[in-house]
Order: sequence, then structure tokens, then C-alpha cells
Amino acid sequence: MDEKAKGILAYIFGWIGGLIVLYAVKDNQRNTKFHAAQAIVLSAGYFVINIAYNFIPFTIPFFGTILHVVYLMGIIFGIVKVCKQEDPELPVLGGIAKSIFGKKIDE
Repeated sequence: MDEKAKGILAYIFGWIGGLIVLYAVKDNQRNTKFHAAQAIVLSAGYFVINIAYNFIPFTIPFFGTILHVVYLMGIIFGIVKVCKQEDPELPVLGGIAKSIFGKKIDE
């Protein structure tokens, strides 16, 4: 499987796909590992914010819709970066992914 396909699968399948690409597939390039780490951070962040929002006692109009659109935009933006083979770092997510998965990315 080529590096583009691995990066795309990581974004499409969220944190599960990211974990598989990051840890189970051994012959990845640094950019593919970075995309996988960002996919994990993106989907985990979406999940945590969505769960936290469900516990607050009031509702914010259209918050769920906006959150979902931002999540989908992150996935699309990541997939576009994979396909164009650009610098893999996404705004905000790149720094968080580096701080959490830095050692694994640089292996």
C-alpha cells in the first residue's frame, strides 16, 4: 500500500485508522506517521468535545452542526494535504500531535 493510501485511510477511519497506520504498519514514512497522529488528535478531540457538550445543562444553537462541519473540514483538509504531498502539519492539530506522538513520528 502506498503512503497516500495509508494517510487517507488514517483520516477516514479516525482514531482507529490513525492508530493502525501509526503503530501496526511498520514501513511508514515520517509524513504518513504525522498524518496518522493528526487523524488521532482530530477524531479524539471531536469525540471529547461532543461528549463534554452533551453534559452541559444548556444548549448552544447549532453547536453540534458546527462541530461536525469543523470535523469534516479537518478530515478533508488533511486528505487534500495527503494527496498533494504537502507539508503534513495542520494548523493547531500539528502542534498537539507533535507533543503527544513526537517520538513515534520521528522513529
